[in-house]
Amino acid sequence: MLALVNTTGQPPRNLILIGFMGTGKTTIGKRVARSLGMKFVDTDLLIVKKAGKSIPKIFKDSGEEVFRAMETEVLKECGGKTGQVISTGGGIVTRPENLELLKSSGYVIWLKASPETIFERVSRNRNRPLLRTDNPLKTITDLLTQRAGLYAGAQHLSINTDELTMEETCFGVTESAKLALGIG
Repeated sequence: MLALVNTTGQPPRNLILIGFMGTGKTTIGKRVARSLGMKFVDTDLLIVKKAGKSIPKIFKDSGEEVFRAMETEVLKECGGKTGQVISTGGGIVTRPENLELLKSSGYVIWLKASPETIFERVSRNRNRPLLRTDNPLKTITDLLTQRAGLYAGAQHLSINTDELTMEETCFGVTESAKLALGIG
């Protein structure tokens, strides 16, 4: 269930949550930030604020590549700060430069879930531009397959959330963060 690796030898500055949409990054991130007394930051919300429009509107007006460039810019800004729990967008790992940025900016936890679990969690949310397809479950499966190696390459720890309650996941993330960040 857990795979823990820290090869840097130094405690990271931030806790960063990565993973596919619907794995709980924002919900868990908010709760963990409160538990740790850290600031919560959501890269998607920062992008929306900076762009002055929703993510689906950014995709529609400017395309995915412009959105991904904004994501990198926001990650650089967040990574330069400390004491944060940072929730990232599901596709942040698709730009190669972000993989090193993630690892150098904090302790990275990959929240994992099966395609079926993700589909169940996000199927009612119309704010997911990548899932506006004829077969969203197949899209989720395909995107997860494409991104799995990228998530694995960016993470220090992975947690499969399929069989865990929200409380169990929050506890695991909080305790792992305390250890990795050297928080009493």
